[in-house]
Amino acid sequence: QLTAADLEVLLALARGGTLAQAAQRLGADASTVFRAVQRIEKALGQRLFERSRQGYLPSERMAEIARHAEAIETEL
Repeated sequence: QLTAADLEVLLALARGGTLAQAAQRLGADASTVFRAVQRIEKALGQRLFERSRQGYLPSERMAEIARHAEAIETEL
């Protein structure tokens, strides 16, 4: 079960593409974002981002989660 805080972290990383950008969007630091993403992926039993030198690329599953999170964001 993803919490609102989890969705916020995932959406920030999907939008920012890097831990540093996500951290800036969240007002946190990159290690906090990194740990949160690891915790969420472990709880779900799947990777949500492909890691590369360019940053974090959302998987297809993450793209679905992002669409859902953006719909919630729009409603709020």
